[in-house]
Amino acid sequence: MLDNFSRRRLKAIKKFCLLLLGVLFLFYFSGCSSVKHYKVLSFFFDGVPDPDKKDLSHLNDSIIGKDSTLLALNHLKDAGPKTFTHTPYQDKQCNACHDPGSMGKLIKSMPELCYDCHEDFGKKYTFLHGPVGGGQCTMCHNTHTSPNANLLIRTGQKLCTHCHDDESLSLLEPHRQNKDENCTECHNPHGGENLNLTR
Repeated sequence: MLDNFSRRRLKAIKKFCLLLLGVLFLFYFSGCSSVKHYKVLSFFFDGVPDPDKKDLSHLNDSIIGKDSTLLALNHLKDAGPKTFTHTPYQDKQCNACHDPGSMGKLIKSMPELCYDCHEDFGKKYTFLHGPVGGGQCTMCHNTHTSPNANLLIRTGQKLCTHCHDDESLSLLEPHRQNKDENCTECHNPHGGENLNLTR
């Protein structure tokens, strides 16, 4: 015989299992289209991106899936004259970087994938900038398009002060004298032969 607490617990577990089965049932019978997934997910959650919208800002430049890829190509077609585009993306050569059978998964991990076309800075420099050494090219570069040259996510000092503390840097003598200069006037953004990556 179950006590009162055990009966309530068993009843709660049964309710949870029924709810879970209901959600799985909805997903199973709603099909695989992004529109049907949107309808099911938006019923349960707020803020689910509408697949019919052409705004890709919610994707953070990580285009995955057939429908999203079509949206990305439409976005590319509407890109303004000052938009810089990664060549494989511009040429619609998605398979140069992405595995065609796996929803946007890369064919290799970064930075090996980047080094297929771009210079391997680990072989060139003794000291590497943190993101370069960690294989995180996307901390500074967009992978598809950017309003900035070299597909940078930001320009000038804003790119560097996104990670580096501007106040601490401004206390150093060379930075006080050159506070309005672009950081790359003195520092190599990828690596160098000294710890501060100065040129």
